[in-house]
Order: sequence, then structure tokens, then C-alpha cells
Amino acid sequence: MSGFPTQPVRIRWLLSHVQAAAVLCVLVTCAKAATISEQCATDLEAIPGFLLENDTGAKDELAQWGQAHFETALAKAREDAAKAQDVEACNKTLNAYLKAWRKGHLAVADVPRANTLADAPGKVEASLVPTIRLLSDTTALLTIPTFAGEFREPLIHLIAQHRKALVARTNWIIDVRDNDGGNDSTYYPLLPWLMPDERENVGAAWLATPANIVGQELVCSFYEPGDKECEKYSAEAMMRMRAVAPGSYAQQEDDPAIHYVRVEKLEPHRPGRVAVLVDGRCGSSCEEFLLTVRQSFSVKLVGRHSHGSLDYSNVRPHVLPSGERVLLYATSRSNRLPVLPVDVAGVQPDIYLPEPPNEEARKNEVLQVQRWLERGSLAPTATITSRPNGPIH
Repeated sequence: MSGFPTQPVRIRWLLSHVQAAAVLCVLVTCAKAATISEQCATDLEAIPGFLLENDTGAKDELAQWGQAHFETALAKAREDAAKAQDVEACNKTLNAYLKAWRKGHLAVADVPRANTLADAPGKVEASLVPTIRLLSDTTALLTIPTFAGEFREPLIHLIAQHRKALVARTNWIIDVRDNDGGNDSTYYPLLPWLMPDERENVGAAWLATPANIVGQELVCSFYEPGDKECEKYSAEAMMRMRAVAPGSYAQQEDDPAIHYVRVEKLEPHRPGRVAVLVDGRCGSSCEEFLLTVRQSFSVKLVGRHSHGSLDYSNVRPHVLPSGERVLLYATSRSNRLPVLPVDVAGVQPDIYLPEPPNEEARKNEVLQVQRWLERGSLAPTATITSRPNGPIH
């Protein structure tokens, strides 16, 4: 579970369970400031110290940018917080301040109230459901808008429903543009189709602090109520974090920081060519998916670099002093650091495609990649030219 990135990648944190918010509130003093601006100022002042103690990226970012950078950002946030007249203005101020620390896996959000709940538990957003479209006799398009945990079973069902058609097509396009991340386990059903080769798995480590253990205990209630995979994952994380000294790191797995694995129960008939279509809004677990599948000889990443929200991950909630909002922050750190950071420039594509200027051009990227898989050319039709035989000088 890599956590959830912040804007411009959507936050898929499912703050729709008031019970979880109530549990959090009894763990802190939910003091009610007299005005919104005072509440805002109170929450702002609590953030820097909390991040430096509990967020896995904060100390690295302080070392990188220097104390003056954050003092300037805090001074500006104090001015804006004092002027905040409503909750929206306060949240905008706090999130702008957090951007000075890191662009992803760091945000504030309101604690929801019962009369604001719009969706029934278990209801999923239709626009985020994965789909399969058969583009031709040889090419299938899988569109996966999110790897959020509640879409794991829909993806499994979708693959089973279209198994015969998928087996018959040697070319796949997997569209993860706009994919906001979620849980690594959501994309696991795809791996038997994509990963016939041994792959390298670089793990991560948990920062063990009292606040992080509390966040770990509550994470499933916040993000995925009733999800057994989440509960199992969280329980193991708490066990590992409690086994080390407070303030130190606990490895997420018993294996070495880098280990090598093979996918079990491989599909006997896999696609020969897979193009993963990616853009700058693919973040978090979507980026973990890219790092995994690009190790297969049959997979190429096509498009633009990803968002860059993965090095500091596994977002957990912490209620701020006002009791009106939660801080969402990172509790794990990738073992790739400091040698191979993703947050600096994202995951790079194997083949670059320029940013499409409009929605029509964005749709045409799929057709462009289809033509490449079927005919061997990514060039727009009007620019395809023949090259004379013989050596090139």
C-alpha cells in the first residue's frame, strides 16, 4: 500500500466514515478556537514540529531546501491564516504551506460531518471503474483510472469476464493516465499476465513513532473499512514498528532491502507486446506499478513522466489541534533512497509522447499506440516517411 498522492493527482482517501473521525478525536484535545482564523493558526503552528518528528520525508526535505526556505513559507502561511474567513480559505493556506515541504503524499482535509456524507458505504464512483475495450482482433485496451482498494475486485471480475478475448489478443494497451494510486495489491491481478520474468522488488521502511503507530491502527477505518487485506497489512506494520526503538526505522519485510521474486500462477497465454500509457497524473501506487511492470521484456512505458509521489509513502491521518481537520502525511521511506529517487522527476517513459493539447488529441494517443503495436510506427500518420535502404551517414 503506497498511500495516496495529493493534487494535482486526486486524493483517494475515503473520508466517509464519521466513526473513524470520532475515534481520532478522542485521541487528541479537539479544542475549539473562537474563530476560523484562530483555528487555522493553531493547526498551522502544530504542523512543522509534527512533520519533523513523524513524516518520513520532512528531515530530508529540510536538509535539501534549508531552514530559510521553510521559515519564509511559514511566515507567509501565518499571514494568510490570520486572514482566513472560512474553512476553504484555511485549507488552501495550509495546503500551500505543505507544498513548500513536498508536492505529494502531504495534505490537510476536513474531518467530515454526518450531514455531509453523500455516498453510501461500499458505493464506488462509476468513472473510476476499470474497463476493457477491444480495439481490433489483435489489440485490447485496459483503462485503469485508479488502484484504490475498492477497485481490486472489479478488476479481477473484469479480467475474468473478458479472459477469452484477452487471451486472443497479443497486444495490450494499459492506460493509467490520471491514475491516482491507491493500493499496490489492486494491480496484482495483472502481474500474471505481464511478468513472466524475475523482477526486482525494492522495499521500504516504516518510521516508528507513537503517532505513526496510532495512524497505522486507524488507517483501514479511514481508507478501506472492512478490507481484510488492509487490516492484515496494518497489523503486521504495527507489529514491526513496535519491535524497534521509537524514532527508528523498521523494514516492511523480513527479506533484504532488495530481493528478487517471480509471480506465481502465470497465465499460460500472455500478451506479447504491452504498452503502458502514462502521464504526469500517475502517482503513488501507479508509479509502483510502472517500476514493477517495466522490468518485463514485453512491457514498454509510453507517454510522459509520472507525477513523482512515491519516495515517502503510506499516508496516515493525524487530527490537528482544532479537531476540524486532519493532516495526511507519509510514514514510510523507500529503500531506493538516496540513490534512485522518484519524487524528483517521476518515472520516465521508455518512449516519450508530447503533452496532448486537448481532449481529442488525448484520445488519439490510444490510436497512435495501437498503430505502433500493430504496424510498428508511433509517428502521426501524416509524418510517416519511408527511408531508403542502405547505411545511414
